[in-house]
Order: sequence, then structure tokens, then C-alpha cells
Amino acid sequence: MIGLYLHVPYCTVRCSYCDFYLVPGRRRDPSHYVAALRAEILAAGREFPGRAADTVHLGGGTPSLLSLTHLGAILESLRSSFALAGGTEIALEANPEDLDPERLLDYACAGVNRLTIGVQALDDALLGLMGRPHDAGQAMAAVAAAKRSPVRSVGVDLILGLPGQRRAAALEGIARLADLGVDHLSLYLLEVHEGTRLGKDLARARRTPMDDDEAARLYEEAAEFLEGRGFEHYEISNFARPGHRSRHNVKYWTDQEYLGFGPSAHSYVGGRRWANTSDLAAYLALGGAGCARVEDKRSQRLRAIEALVAGLRLADGVDLGVLRARYGSDFIPPDDAVVGGLAGAGLLASESGRLRLTRRGRLVSNEIFERFLPPLSQLT
Repeated sequence: MIGLYLHVPYCTVRCSYCDFYLVPGRRRDPSHYVAALRAEILAAGREFPGRAADTVHLGGGTPSLLSLTHLGAILESLRSSFALAGGTEIALEANPEDLDPERLLDYACAGVNRLTIGVQALDDALLGLMGRPHDAGQAMAAVAAAKRSPVRSVGVDLILGLPGQRRAAALEGIARLADLGVDHLSLYLLEVHEGTRLGKDLARARRTPMDDDEAARLYEEAAEFLEGRGFEHYEISNFARPGHRSRHNVKYWTDQEYLGFGPSAHSYVGGRRWANTSDLAAYLALGGAGCARVEDKRSQRLRAIEALVAGLRLADGVDLGVLRARYGSDFIPPDDAVVGGLAGAGLLASESGRLRLTRRGRLVSNEIFERFLPPLSQLT
């Protein structure tokens, strides 16, 4: 079954670290956008008739800016265009300032059964640095309200390694969220992008990033704490209580098919990969249906390597036999000497044709992934 992703490109403000495609601004009316999104969904239903789906993910941007009427209309378009399986995961990303008991009840009534709350930090100074429109008190109140609501699964996103972040305070915040009973935690080590406000501040030495070793120590201590509290460390950045893994995101990591809607959204169906152009004005002008697509022309060999790397992000690792069966001669397995060297260094485990990163390996995953890239001449 495929996954369905819907991009909501509106935010009240652009956070200092964010390089996603979005349009900041307060009091925007998304009615025209929702109409265009529904038109694109209906067109996709005609293009891919009878396709069944078992995950729906509304991301952004800030999907929690949508009214219940808009959300209901989008979900109705999905249900009329695709065969949504029983027990479909319907996930929505939300900001703390948008959540209250009434809205949470409305979400549940509309069919939302998974909520990811963008807390990012439980330190008001750090929230100010990031430009987040909420404070730590609002964040904790929103998480507590979500846990009291009928929404089945409640997750929180946090960023580690921020300039000025204190390790002890960060760990205390994680413990407070675990005490509230959250079902899922995503701990993202800060990625600095040059064009963002934070990236520019760091480049000009206006701020000092957390030391790499300190950030790695924070990540490791957080992982050990959460595993001790019953969370499964199922992906490099993701921790879930049993039964609460993100089924939609697992599709990305296991090379499964998905359809994306909205500007900048990506799709992967029938061996084809494409992305909608990152242009909201053009998307609205075309009414969503027939919006411009950028076809991914990369070779099957490169896609096979990407599938290997994505699968290695999972704690279960990746089955080389599955990739070989899927991609045939286009799959170039990792060099035995490279695998042996990484295994000998305690960074990789190789068992019965399956590769997985060790705990130490997760800390240097990008460097390991680079070692798996074959010569450029083999990827064309």
C-alpha cells in the first residue's frame, strides 16, 4: 500500500534554523490552497485508480493552521480518491500554540490518530533563538492536553545541539516529556543550513554551536534514558513506545511507494520519482491539478544506493537480498573490505546478509554512508 503526504506550506513565522519550503505570514486564508490541493488529489485518484493507502501525513509548514472544515475537506478528497485501509495512520504535524482541548477533540473526530508536536526545546531562551512562536509552558500544556485527548498517538520533535543548549537541561526536558506519557520522540541533531538566519549567525561567529563531542554525548545519554523508559530506538533520530512507530516515515526508510501533494512534495510510484515545483503562486494559478513536476532522472544504480542508505537508518538495518531482488544488477553491494573494516571498528554489524549500524555507528552515520558510495563511474 502507498503512503500519502500533503504539504501545507504556511507558517506564522519562519524559524531561524528552517530551510523547508514555506510561506510565512499571519492571518493567511488557506481556502484557495485547500481547493487546489483537493483538485490535485482528485486528479491523482484518476491517474492512479484503485490504489490503496494505509498512511496519511500532513506536514509542512504548519498543518495545524488549517481549520477543522479545511482538514475535513482534504481527508474527504483522499477517501474518495484512494482506498484507505482500515486502521490507516492519519498523522498531523502541529505547533503547541495551535492546540487546545476543543481542537484536539475535533482532530480526533475528523480521523486524526497521530499527532506530532513541534516543541523543539523546553528552554525559553533557545525557543527565542529559534524564533519559535511558543514558550516552554505552552509546549508542556499542549503535550499534556494532547495526551488527555482521544488522539491515539502523541509525538514530540526536539532539536539537540543548539547554540547555548545545556546538556543537563535538555535531558531534564526529555524526562519531563517521558513523564507526561508521550508515545514518540524525535531527537534531531541540529543541521545548519547556510541560507537560514541561524546559519548566517554561526558563519559570522555571532553564535557558537555546541561542540560536536558534547552534542554526541547528549544524544547518547538521551538514547540510553529513553530506552530505559521503554522506548524503542527504531531509527537514528526516532524513539517510540511499542506500537507507536511512524508507519508513514518507515515507508521512506524501506523504499516503499508514496504520493505527495502540494508545492515541493515528492512522489515515488511505479519506479518513477518526481517532485512538484516549489512555487505556491504557480500551484494556485494552476488550481493544483496539472501543477509542474520535476522528474527525477537519476540512475537506478544511484536509487539502489539511496535505498541502502535509507534502510541503514533503521535499527533493524537493511536486507541486501531484498535490495538485490528489487534492483537486480543495478544494485551494487557494499565492498566486502569496507564492510569488514567498519565491522571491525565496531560501527557496523553484518549478519546473514543484513547490515545494521551499531550504537557507535549511528553517531557517525553520514561518514559510513559515504564509504558505501561506489565510484561515480559505476552510478551512471
